[in-house]
Amino acid sequence: MPIPAPNSEWPPPAFQHPHKDVTAWGAWWSGCPERLSRVYGGSQTTAERSWERRGLGSALQTAARWFWGEQTNVGQKRTKLHVPVAADIAAVSADLLFGSPPKITVEHEQTQERLDTLLGEHAQSQLHEAAEVCAALGHTYLRVGWDFEVDSTQPLLSVVDADAAFPTYRYGRLMEVTFVREWAEGSDVYRHLEHHTRGLIEHALYLGDHSNLGRVIPLAERGDTAMLADGIQQLQDGRQGIVTGLDTLTVVGIANAPTRTWRNNPAARDLGRADVSGVEPVLDALDDAWSSWMRDLRHGRSRIHVPQHMLESAGRGKGATADLDRELYVGLTSPPDGPLQLEATQFAIRYAEHSATTLALLKECVSGAGYSPQTFGLESDAALTATESWARQKRSRDTRAAKIRRWRPALIDLTRLMLAVDRQYFRGQGDPEQRPDVLWPDAVSESQQSVAQTASLWRAAEGASTETIVKLLHPDWDDALITEEVAKIGDEKQAAMPPAFDPATETEDPNAEGDPADNPAGGGLTDRQGDLDWGLFGG
Repeated sequence: MPIPAPNSEWPPPAFQHPHKDVTAWGAWWSGCPERLSRVYGGSQTTAERSWERRGLGSALQTAARWFWGEQTNVGQKRTKLHVPVAADIAAVSADLLFGSPPKITVEHEQTQERLDTLLGEHAQSQLHEAAEVCAALGHTYLRVGWDFEVDSTQPLLSVVDADAAFPTYRYGRLMEVTFVREWAEGSDVYRHLEHHTRGLIEHALYLGDHSNLGRVIPLAERGDTAMLADGIQQLQDGRQGIVTGLDTLTVVGIANAPTRTWRNNPAARDLGRADVSGVEPVLDALDDAWSSWMRDLRHGRSRIHVPQHMLESAGRGKGATADLDRELYVGLTSPPDGPLQLEATQFAIRYAEHSATTLALLKECVSGAGYSPQTFGLESDAALTATESWARQKRSRDTRAAKIRRWRPALIDLTRLMLAVDRQYFRGQGDPEQRPDVLWPDAVSESQQSVAQTASLWRAAEGASTETIVKLLHPDWDDALITEEVAKIGDEKQAAMPPAFDPATETEDPNAEGDPADNPAGGGLTDRQGDLDWGLFGG
């Protein structure tokens, strides 16, 4: 979408439904009970719920049936607990993709050297963060920028979350995107909008309220944006921006998976869905079951009940207490209706029922998000090797493969973008026209013993060349190292073999008499050749 006009509705109408879903996914990811209560209405008072139900009908009543939509009564201590499964799912997704970073290579040597510098440790950490955000919120954006005060040697890579971006796609390609930062000060809300199009980054600062963008104010009026004012250019149409000098966006967008609920919304059709999309009711039920289990623990505490006359008064209006550690009670008389009684109460804790329920819900959450329960340690694999365990995690493998198909073109675009920005602003020598190759390592590496056994079987069956076996044993080596190793193996084999017999180098015995052909026992031949003939004919 283009940068909005002053006093526009916010969020933009086309993004309001997706924005609510992303906000809910963000609450599950955060693991914050207060945010979950706000999203599902559980933090409202009785009066607020009554008024909104009259105005909204069944919508709020449906939300109230959620565990996190239930109201906590005034004066009652909150006892709802949250199991951070959504955060675990997002973290596992990032680890599967970037726990071992992919290898990005180009054929041009000088470009490869510069690329290794640009994609160093900082960039790898940003990619891992982006993968976690993408799995948690459905989509994310990688922004390439430059700030000579932060780093004067290379471009900077940063991550922008889905709930701070409003993009425009065409044929599945990102055409423009607006990023927003917000600062709320009472009823006033400041919003800094950063609009990216090809060759231009436009900036604007607005002062409005929670639902209206408000009026445009100078960037210098707020300290958070004042630093941008010096580098901003005044464009011909009155806008403010930075002409990048590039024929492309300085942003790359990645969608986690195809959307389900927004597919009929043209503005949000190409936005992705979070891993927990569609699993929210199960997550809610899991928190309900876990809270119920903890409530059983509280109710199961042992309590001792004593008669009223056994209590010691602390004075008028100050209540009474009983000293249960006293070993001898003196001067107590029996009540009129019976003997002295001390009763203990301790309810049963339904451990087995709660354990089975929470485990079943937990497996359903993981499976619904696209992963195998074994990936999260929910099934025992003590007797399996790492390779065998990973082989049984088919659902996790399929999900990882699907995400790699979405991340590979994004990383190719990102690599070429970083090289272009590097050449434009840092005089980098890398060639942005070089198309990189992105190769992900295996999620689980086989043990050295298993690889060696496989190589030995291939060699015995004459089913693989020396080069193929070297590649199997050393998957991280480049072609030059593999060629050198194959040559060394060949030289060692040649040195270990006995010298071959060459008739052209053998000489006749000078002491032999007559024609060698007339002496089949060895006359005229060297001792070695005679021995060979003797052995062949069994002499």
